[in-house]
Amino acid sequence: MYVYLSKILPLFVMPISVVLVLLVLGFLFLWNGWRMTGRSMVLVGALVLWLASTPFAASTLYSDLEARYPPTPLSKLPSGDCVVLLGGVVGPAMPPRVDIELNAAVDRVYKTAQLQRAGKAKYVIVTAGNQPWSDSPWAEADLIRDLLVEWGVPKDAIFLEGSSRNTRENAIYSKNLIDSINCQTALLVTSAAHMPRAVAAFQSAGVSVVPVSTDVQVVEQGTLSAAVLLPNAGALAMTSDAIREWIGMWVYRMQGWG
Repeated sequence: MYVYLSKILPLFVMPISVVLVLLVLGFLFLWNGWRMTGRSMVLVGALVLWLASTPFAASTLYSDLEARYPPTPLSKLPSGDCVVLLGGVVGPAMPPRVDIELNAAVDRVYKTAQLQRAGKAKYVIVTAGNQPWSDSPWAEADLIRDLLVEWGVPKDAIFLEGSSRNTRENAIYSKNLIDSINCQTALLVTSAAHMPRAVAAFQSAGVSVVPVSTDVQVVEQGTLSAAVLLPNAGALAMTSDAIREWIGMWVYRMQGWG
């Protein structure tokens, strides 16, 4: 039940949901003659949508997450006993696809392959299951393993955990694998914005990790321009992702998981 709630409840505080509620309420008030209240709600809804859709708001919220564990060049990373790679990066080859689908976070898999090939760690643990509503016949961990092998990681160096459905379960379910290969220090690979919650979850589970951030979304743009205040769909998606991550961090703290 928690998995369903953790994935569904945040949708109600996403910008688009807040805007829709404000607009519906605003038009209902207008319909019933409460013109001042109705107009105010419609105006606030429009302002929320505009603000959440600006690159300025999106990059501000997202960069605050990414700045906590900035990426480190490969040459400056310490060695570990294993790499722990978190999923959420590929989709199955469901019809009409003929290949697995890579999303923006696939940088995690590439970084893991880099680390293993560079000798930073001998073993790779992939922790990635499917959501309860997934129709995929394969756990995501299986798909990631195939991609790692294609990118030069020996198959016998990869261990899979394919039951976890969120970050907390990633940490708990992979701990047995981490202990079984005597991995004292794990290089934890995930997206930079997700890293604060991931580090907290693994430390809470008793796993010592070295954060290896990747999939950085906010880059330096130089001089600010008026373009950062022009709304676009990409910025709205980034704002929503940032809010979801901030909520996740808050919930994990409240639960004592980080």
